[in-house]
Amino acid sequence: MLENLLVVVIIAMALLFADRRSFARSERGTKVLYILLLLPASYLSLLFILQLPWFNIGHLTKAMYGWPARQIVALLK
Repeated sequence: MLENLLVVVIIAMALLFADRRSFARSERGTKVLYILLLLPASYLSLLFILQLPWFNIGHLTKAMYGWPARQIVALLK
C-alpha cells in the first residue's frame, strides 16, 4: 500500500508541477473542467492505493466490450 501511495504522490506532484503556470493563468471555466477531470483520476487513485474491489476501468471496459469480444471469439472458433 505504501508503494502505491508513493507512485500516486509522485504522479500527482509531476502533474501539478507541469500545470501550475497554465492553471494559474487559465479562465474559470477551464479550471472547473480541469478539476472535474481530476475527480475520476482521484477515485481511481484511491482504488489503486487502497486496493479496493469497487467499480473501476476494468469493469467498465468489460461491460462495454465483453459481449462483442465473446461473439468474435465464438465466431473464430
